[in-house]
Amino acid sequence: MPSPKQSAIPRIDVERHRRALLEAAADELARNPDSSMAEVAQAAKLTRATLYRHFSNRQSLLTAIQAEALSRASETLRACRLDEGSALEVLKRVVGSLGKQGMRFRIILMRAPDHNARFLTQRDQVLAPLVGVVMRGQAEGDIRADLSPEWIVTALASLLISAVRAAPLAQHSEAEVADLIFRTLVGGIATDGTARTSKN
Repeated sequence: MPSPKQSAIPRIDVERHRRALLEAAADELARNPDSSMAEVAQAAKLTRATLYRHFSNRQSLLTAIQAEALSRASETLRACRLDEGSALEVLKRVVGSLGKQGMRFRIILMRAPDHNARFLTQRDQVLAPLVGVVMRGQAEGDIRADLSPEWIVTALASLLISAVRAAPLAQHSEAEVADLIFRTLVGGIATDGTARTSKN
């Protein structure tokens, strides 16, 4: 009978292969949304058989990438120091960080239907901490109080998604795109005299 340590080795390999496949699939499909399963396996330096052992079809792979994208977005928000600095400074950090993650997982944002209630609910749950940031900005007088915090966060998410979808056509760097999104958003939500961009 194998020891616990010995029986854990295959599970470690399985998880490592799955992680490699998700990483490679996200990169490959961001580069070419029409890449085949065989091309994804090749990008991961694994066989097609290994790919199909983890993901029975393309849809199951996309579902796993979507879950990974939402998890990474949640981690990204936690790393954005939501309590540090003014609300507008926080939102600028968030836009820059989530923009990078969005580009990495753009296949999900390109293929997720805008009317997909489940995806929208999961997205809203991930972005929920930003509602508090917006409320703080409203209380401090930096953000208009006549717009609901939930609506402002939805507008932010929509701008990010639109920017990621349009990325192949845009002649801008990630930093420039993030700045455009931030200035577009702030131009609509900031009170008079506070529509400023942080240099941080």
